[in-house]
Amino acid sequence: MKRRKRMLFLVAPLLLLSACNSEMEGDTNNEKKYISSIQKKETYEIQHPAKFNIARGSIIKNMNNALNMNEIERGLMDLSIHQFSTDKFYLQEGQYLSDETISQWLSRKTNDDVGLNPTIENKTDNVLEDEKRYPLILSHVLEQNFINKETSKMESMSIAISLNEYYDIRVTDDEGLIYTGQVKVDQNDDGVDDVKNFGKKVAEKIVKDIRGNVKIPNVPIYLTLFQESNINDIIPGVFLAETFIAQGEATIIKWAEIDKKFYIFPSEALYSLDQNMYTKLLLFKEDIQEGFKHLNPKIFGKLRYEEGKLTDIQIEVNAPLINEPELIGLLQLISTNLNRILIDYIPITVRIIDQQQDVGIVLWDPIEKQVFAKPI
Repeated sequence: MKRRKRMLFLVAPLLLLSACNSEMEGDTNNEKKYISSIQKKETYEIQHPAKFNIARGSIIKNMNNALNMNEIERGLMDLSIHQFSTDKFYLQEGQYLSDETISQWLSRKTNDDVGLNPTIENKTDNVLEDEKRYPLILSHVLEQNFINKETSKMESMSIAISLNEYYDIRVTDDEGLIYTGQVKVDQNDDGVDDVKNFGKKVAEKIVKDIRGNVKIPNVPIYLTLFQESNINDIIPGVFLAETFIAQGEATIIKWAEIDKKFYIFPSEALYSLDQNMYTKLLLFKEDIQEGFKHLNPKIFGKLRYEEGKLTDIQIEVNAPLINEPELIGLLQLISTNLNRILIDYIPITVRIIDQQQDVGIVLWDPIEKQVFAKPI
């Protein structure tokens, strides 16, 4: 039985958590009692046999890091729940927007109106400066399909249009020399979000192209705009806006803004937004570092705010070369001091990491009103 437990933790460490070592000795039925309600949120089942996105290679090629890839895929699925019922539909990865279609959209606009990215006007001999003056904005288009559980037919579609906040340049001149650089897409401070406005404009063309493709079923489309974070950021990008196109419609009537942002701790941005929580996190960090000075643990946090309200706290405690007794002690100290940052209704996840490998986890479950801690 212990062997089975270890396998489960490696596959999904957040799903099965025991509150103490004595509970770890229970049987399989007892084990089920400790499934965290944090993970009981509504989600889609996958239709089997599962199908890969037919443009899977494109997302890896087009988006700048794994954080943004994970966030756009998971985030689009979570947002779609408000449009397409998890009771009625299976989730299936996109089967209609091919690599070729997406590549055409991502290319620069030509005279025959194929590409959607800005064309370079008045080219010079300096290819790098030309790219900086006319940065690529559209970076990827992600598709997800929703399959009716009774009919097994695709009856709904979600689309996420990914946009660059920063354009990472890699361009070759006529002599084969390669130039690299980076430029911020919205370079002025006029209060207008050029990235979002560009996304709304190209969304119109993408919807028309989808409706004009006879191979794509004429189903309702939920469509969002996603802005990638910078390539070296430690937090993912954000969803900017959303819209819904009814079956048979080919135009976008209105947009709704999405106010969901991530903040890292420590950072000036978080301090400016929520000084009270920042102070609590600072005291929590100091307690852990004081209790395990010899390990010199590094502590970072990622907080999610939706419409200005805190909705999730995730903390990493990096403790290189921690041994088993130290790990137990650190889990106990974190659990005891979690009340410094605990908010009754907000989930908290604390991961203990040893050389890039998770070795322990502590959860505050706002539904069960319990702290769960366990070595992994």
